[in-house]
Amino acid sequence: MADLGYYKMHALIIDDFENFRGTLYKMLMDLGIGNVDSAATGEEALRFCKSRAYDLILCDNNLGKGKSGQQVLEELRSTPNHCSDSLFILVSAESSKSIIMAAYDYEPDAYLAKPITPKALDQRLSRLIEQRVELKTVQMAQKAGDSAGAINACKDLIAKSSRYTNSCQKILAQLYLDNKEINKAEEIYRAVLDVRELEWAQLGMVKTKLAQDDLLGAQQWLENLLQSNPLCMKAYDLQAEVFKQQNDLDGLQNILQKATELSPLSILRQQALGDVAQQNNDLVTATNALKRAVKLGEHSCFDKASVHAQFAQSTIDLFSIDKELAKPLVREAINCVSNMEENFGKSSLRKVESLLLESQLQVCNGDQRRAQDALISAQSTLGNTSDESALDVQIEMIRALRLLGKNDEAQGYLTELLQRYAGNEDKLQKLDVLLDEPRSEKNKLMVAEINKKGISLYNAKDFSAAADAFKTALQKLPNHLGLRLNYVQAMIDKLRIRFDKSVSEKIQQTFTKTNAMISQQHPQYQRYRQLNDVYNGLVRANEKDNRG
Repeated sequence: MADLGYYKMHALIIDDFENFRGTLYKMLMDLGIGNVDSAATGEEALRFCKSRAYDLILCDNNLGKGKSGQQVLEELRSTPNHCSDSLFILVSAESSKSIIMAAYDYEPDAYLAKPITPKALDQRLSRLIEQRVELKTVQMAQKAGDSAGAINACKDLIAKSSRYTNSCQKILAQLYLDNKEINKAEEIYRAVLDVRELEWAQLGMVKTKLAQDDLLGAQQWLENLLQSNPLCMKAYDLQAEVFKQQNDLDGLQNILQKATELSPLSILRQQALGDVAQQNNDLVTATNALKRAVKLGEHSCFDKASVHAQFAQSTIDLFSIDKELAKPLVREAINCVSNMEENFGKSSLRKVESLLLESQLQVCNGDQRRAQDALISAQSTLGNTSDESALDVQIEMIRALRLLGKNDEAQGYLTELLQRYAGNEDKLQKLDVLLDEPRSEKNKLMVAEINKKGISLYNAKDFSAAADAFKTALQKLPNHLGLRLNYVQAMIDKLRIRFDKSVSEKIQQTFTKTNAMISQQHPQYQRYRQLNDVYNGLVRANEKDNRG
């Protein structure tokens, strides 16, 4: 075997048990590794990686308190540091499916199960380092940003029939994709697939089809891939991208739900699921996904203040339609917003946002005094600011005032903001979420077009498509009562054709939300009551049929 240069290498061992660190240290030294450092925590390891480069990192997945091995890996791969391209071997005694799926999901160079023997470690390291030595010229060019040099280096290795030809083809095809040379990338993927159905080449074909705006072609490749390998998480991510490009939020939510069921420890997918489920007004799914995302965010570089705020807001919205489902989550959401400044840094706007969310959550918790105290603190901190960057927090203020029953104060505040931003289309679009009729020209046009499309579909008795059209608009204008009742009417007629429990629940949730928004003086109130009566009649008729 060629000299792999072990003596020149610098390795880092990360494990919370001193004895295991000692065992691995001896194994690496016996193999001839020249320098070996050790860290007991993920945080300590990342400090090392910011000060020097390591050729090899061996990291246990379970590091006790603080960051997990998976979180160390995701941070090294996604943030600036000296070890973003170090060989990373994830070590674990865990055998649960979720741990293993998460380990592969973040693409360590290798995964070793405990107990580790010197022979197993030697064999794995030999293969990894041999490949790295062979591909050194390619990787150096990539690191230097020399795309043409990397392409030529790959071609040279392929021409020489390197034993790592497949790896070279994979890198070369991705380089072509990055350079927008889509046809050249496709040629490589097809040539590989003619010989053997390799997963990376199938995924590559999906990427080429997406780059060519061939969504149907991408979908066909994905279906074939997931049929042969239903645990391919990257295929689910690409499937999600197809649904995004099609603006199919229901399809996007369904595929993210499947992906998070298979690999529940992925924080990014949980965040994405929470976001799209919230847009789809599926508040149960949204709140649970966001709760998991907040939990997974502890010690993660992907944690975001906006996700914590989303979890709180989703809990508040869920409470408005189903108090029993929301109650167990309220206390957790209060703790979440109370710690936002501690977790993400102090700023006046963040403090106001957390206080306003806490105020609304305390209403849900039945503690009016604390709700009022939090609101007063938020108002005092915010003051009479004219800072345009404060608009999102000011919108949250109006929501809090409404929930505390201060409707006149909320309306006065809203009127002031509408006057201040009259003629500012971007700001008006944001304020439209609070209105039952939009003020921005863009949203006025959208409502007109959606209503025209939805009513046309409704008249054609395509009630599902009509409901979907109205729901799309409601995602941007949740307080638009006309759209809300159009959606309900289409759903009721869908229910007339075939009584479906899930459809009935969506109608009931919409009525519950509408009841909290509409006044008896509203022009749409009579229509709201009539539709409610029709719906209740359908429910009673179905119950009677089931009894009969």
